Amino acid sequence: MRKTWLVWSLGWVLIVGSIPGVSAQETEPVIPRVEPRAADTLVMLPDGSTVHVELAKTEAEREYGLMGRTNLPQGRGMLFIHDHPGEYGYWMYHCKIGLDIVWMDANRRIVELSPDTPPCKGKASTCRSYGGHATSLYVLELPVGSIKAHGLQTGQTVNFNLS
Repeated sequence: MRKTWLVWSLGWVLIVGSIPGVSAQETEPVIPRVEPRAADTLVMLPDGSTVHVELAKTEAEREYGLMGRTNLPQGRGMLFIHDHPGEYGYWMYHCKIGLDIVWMDANRRIVELSPDTPPCKGKASTCRSYGGHATSLYVLELPVGSIKAHGLQTGQTVNFNLS
């Protein structure tokens, strides 16, 4: 999920926290469930292996991401497509599994990696943000261990067709 959601959520917690009788600790963001798209987009990693991904194109799809999933098989993932290049931090609120996260620029060149990103098991306010230090347009979430298994490194190019 995008960092902007976290900022908005924390702002909401601050607003709610100022209402008499309601404490900020009682409030957690409610993120509506979004049905996943079919994993019918194929991504080719630099080592030539392929991954079937679900696409997260809308704001709602990007916010919900892989929340609630109890597993993500090898060879599967989710590709987040942002509306414009930016610095997108991701957090693991309501994620039940760890992930490897790969940020790519508009040319699909890897600009940042977060291997073995742990799920956040606490409240939203305890979930840290990962990445978002380089300008990206695409973010790929893969099963833990994928970055190492496929030798992914910054500067490499990932191939996919979004038509």
